Amino acid sequence: MTLPSIVTPLVLSFTRAVNFTRLVTLTVAWVCAVLEIFFGTLSATVLLVGLLAFALFVLLTVTRLRWDSLVILSLLAVVMWLLLEEMPTFADIMAGGERVLIFAALLPTMALVRATAMTMPTVHATQDRLAALPLQSSAGGLQLAAHAFGGIINTGALALLSASLPDNATDDRRRRVAEAVIRGMVVSSAWSPFFVAFAIGQIFVAPIYAWMAIAIGVVSALLFTMATLVGLNNGFAKSQLHSSLRCLSPVASRLFITLLAVLTVALTFQLTALSAVVVVMPVLVMIQMARHRNKAGTILRQTSRAMQGTADDLIIISAAMLVAFLATQDGTLSHLISQYYPGVIPGWVALMATPMLMMALSVVGIHPVITSTALLATFSAGGADVHPALLVQAHLIGWGAGTMSSVASLSVLTSASLFRVPTARLVFGDNMLCGFLYALIGGGLLVCGNLALGYS
Repeated sequence: MTLPSIVTPLVLSFTRAVNFTRLVTLTVAWVCAVLEIFFGTLSATVLLVGLLAFALFVLLTVTRLRWDSLVILSLLAVVMWLLLEEMPTFADIMAGGERVLIFAALLPTMALVRATAMTMPTVHATQDRLAALPLQSSAGGLQLAAHAFGGIINTGALALLSASLPDNATDDRRRRVAEAVIRGMVVSSAWSPFFVAFAIGQIFVAPIYAWMAIAIGVVSALLFTMATLVGLNNGFAKSQLHSSLRCLSPVASRLFITLLAVLTVALTFQLTALSAVVVVMPVLVMIQMARHRNKAGTILRQTSRAMQGTADDLIIISAAMLVAFLATQDGTLSHLISQYYPGVIPGWVALMATPMLMMALSVVGIHPVITSTALLATFSAGGADVHPALLVQAHLIGWGAGTMSSVASLSVLTSASLFRVPTARLVFGDNMLCGFLYALIGGGLLVCGNLALGYS
């Protein structure tokens, strides 16, 4: 018996064991986070179990991270070393971990939602209608569809909509459609409580302001969508808009019910949007599986596979939030800012700097989570003379603008693969200009709103 014939099965067995352990530990962290939502505060034992499970998941996942994710984590480690004057205590880490643990529930929940959506007949009916759109309407129609689906299943919309593009589509059509789908999906972060961006933003403000930010986001997303539909699609007329919207009719009621359920539970039980999503969506999925029992196995398998593949976004976001929590609790960040600008920062500075810096730094590869976390920690809680809801919306606009054409954007990288378009053409195409204008004009409109409310 040769050495490879012995080693190969052992390596495969070890890999399967690691993947199974990662799945179990993430599931345990997920359950602990849900218990925290239901019972308000976790017991020390349950919290410790959840954090230990999540920590083990992170340790087993580090070797699977992309190189750019490792660079981001290294930058976060340097930032933490520079900001913190002393090592955090065990109590500090536990407190920060409790804030971070909710993200261990959000991403698996979204994996469950995506897996369910992919099995729904109404979703496939929408795919078929989009595929039948004429050439002059396809980009606009897919942008609208990406916006609607993206608000619920995020990047899952990219895979769903790429299947509607004909195999014989020209390179130019692939590029135009890919750019439109990216625009539609990322800009839905302006109003959707299902995005990680919103989960981050709501941590820095009271829940009422987070919901107000969603209402503002509906307006900003609508303005952007209409401007790009007309400006980037020659001859996009009212009739084409009508035919594009008709493609969404099979799923319109499901999308409305989903959003209504999340909003109702959040307001009734006074939950944050993030907590409402984590609680409501598994219930809706269970109802769907009860109605279509033959799909339950597929949904669970796809969810399990997605959870095993979950790595980069979850760990980066968790690390960034932990650093922000420790820096704000320590008071080092506010002390550092006061050395350069004593007093309260003008609101117009915060509302322009947040989306513009997030956009500009994303273009050169700095993930929006790093920029936005630092800016929100600086400008929130009285750091700037700004209405909290407008600050969150500035962050959401910056997130959409920054992920529209960034080399570090998962949306761009995924679309390049699914639509078979070179990444460089998506990064340096129409979406780069759209992203800058979105950040600039969106920030400017928020400044006007801030001034109208009596802030500086």
